Amino acid sequence: MKSLEASEDNVQKYCKCDERWQEGIFQAEGIEQRQRTLKKTNFLVQYTKDRWIHYIQDGCILRKDRALSSNLQPEIYKNLEHVKYLRWKGEYEGNQKKVGKWNAFWRGENIKVGGFYNENGLKQGKWVEQFLNYFEQLFCFESSISQVTYSGYYNKGVKMGEWTCYLYDKQIASGIYNQYGQKNGIWVELHDNFSIDQMVTFVGEYDNGVKFGRWNIFFQSSFYYERQLIGGGDYNEKGLKNGFWIDIYENYNHEYEILYTGLYSNGKKQGQWDIEFKDSRFAPSHPKIGGGVYDENEQKTGKWIELYEDFRNVCQIILEGEYIKGIKQGKWTSQFRLNLKHKFKIIGGGNYDLQGRKIGKWIDMNDNFWKQCQVIESGQYDCGKRIGSWIIKFRYTIKKDFNKIGGGKYDDQGMKNGKWVEIFQSFQNSCQVILTGDYLDGKKVEKWKILVRDHEKDRFQQIGGGIYDQNGLKVGEWIDLIENFTINNQVIMKGEYFNGKKQGLWNILYKKDPKFDFYILAGGSYDKDGEKNGNWIDLNYSFGKEVGEFLFIFMGIYKNGLKMQQFTRKNLYLDE
Repeated sequence: MKSLEASEDNVQKYCKCDERWQEGIFQAEGIEQRQRTLKKTNFLVQYTKDRWIHYIQDGCILRKDRALSSNLQPEIYKNLEHVKYLRWKGEYEGNQKKVGKWNAFWRGENIKVGGFYNENGLKQGKWVEQFLNYFEQLFCFESSISQVTYSGYYNKGVKMGEWTCYLYDKQIASGIYNQYGQKNGIWVELHDNFSIDQMVTFVGEYDNGVKFGRWNIFFQSSFYYERQLIGGGDYNEKGLKNGFWIDIYENYNHEYEILYTGLYSNGKKQGQWDIEFKDSRFAPSHPKIGGGVYDENEQKTGKWIELYEDFRNVCQIILEGEYIKGIKQGKWTSQFRLNLKHKFKIIGGGNYDLQGRKIGKWIDMNDNFWKQCQVIESGQYDCGKRIGSWIIKFRYTIKKDFNKIGGGKYDDQGMKNGKWVEIFQSFQNSCQVILTGDYLDGKKVEKWKILVRDHEKDRFQQIGGGIYDQNGLKVGEWIDLIENFTINNQVIMKGEYFNGKKQGLWNILYKKDPKFDFYILAGGSYDKDGEKNGNWIDLNYSFGKEVGEFLFIFMGIYKNGLKMQQFTRKNLYLDE
């Protein structure tokens, strides 16, 4: 069970408060939105000599923050949606404490989130705070922010009294804090991944910040349906799970209802645990799909069938193999099926050594694998690191063979080097885009091309690309693709980078059919800090994915990355 606040620092940020400022570039793991869910991703964090923090991904500086403390490493955002789109505006005192009114902005727009800091830099009075996994998605036939907020009162930085959670203007959860900032009494809490698609709540009781007694898990498929009891169990007097529990999959959804059932003893899973999966399109019940045994130390032992990390109705992959004292050993297979009407078939796998590290020949699933993106990667591991030549293969359907579409080489340290052909982050049957260029010690350098083809049998044609400098940052003229790029929604962005930041005029070009020519649809100018300034025409964030006859652009004025007024919305379909 995950509560709203308990894991906030673990999910959204991590803190290096026990370390002194250390210059350099470090790899970080976070989450970002892809295909209506939040998925794990990697990015770089750079700590500069002049005490700036840069968030970098694919050669672009996504965000720059000034470090306030003179010695300590600061907190780092791990939700890339927040890195890219969330900004706070307010005042600092001379000693660099936040004071007075602070407001939050999303994509430059005031989202009515914030409150006041007192003279000691502590939150005081009424506050509206954003949900830790605040992000955007389609809702009611157009896109909107999955605007989950919670509001209540602070006293010298401590939450007090009743706090209430809202989805838009509808109350969805609440509870009371005592004078010490501890939860007390009956609480309704949100799952960490709560969204319009995943309306999961936990209901139970706290005693001075400790859960006890019965806690139930509820799911609501939409605003228009009653919530349903789907799981839960009991906590003992120490706040530990005890007895029989029904836990839920972290991405539980009305399209893929996944439950974990078994026994807890003082907070530890014991004995047989089963994994049950219901695909609402094909089965009314929850048939067993996997599971295995935990020993007395909550370590997996013996044969296990687990779910692939991104398991869902369009990505039904299971992993099967052996555990010894919680460590994967020997041969493991990856098996895929389209849906409940098909049988699982092996499409990947390999061997683990005694330390649980991948070794020898392996076939991995690409990070974006799903039924419309059946891409695998094959090559050699040495002590858990990829080495030598790796091949990327793609098949259009389960009835076809996998064929090579890309690949390259890793050095002995597991770093990409030399010529590589990679697939676009949104690669799928309707978005067959590849990237070609050179790596040097794991960084993209020099010229990279972006190529696209309409169909599997067509030749790839260049559509974009540009130059990376020796630090792996984009420089000079570039043509980028939007994340939602598909063959029938071709949108490119054309402009100039300076040390990884967009600067000057950027045009957004569009064509809705491969047979047509691109034309300028939107765009505007960036200042020297990479912030939008002046007159802009923005695309809807999900441009091309709206339901029905919707294709929106927004027109207005930015100043230092913030919107100066309400933007005017225009529906392209209605004006054609």
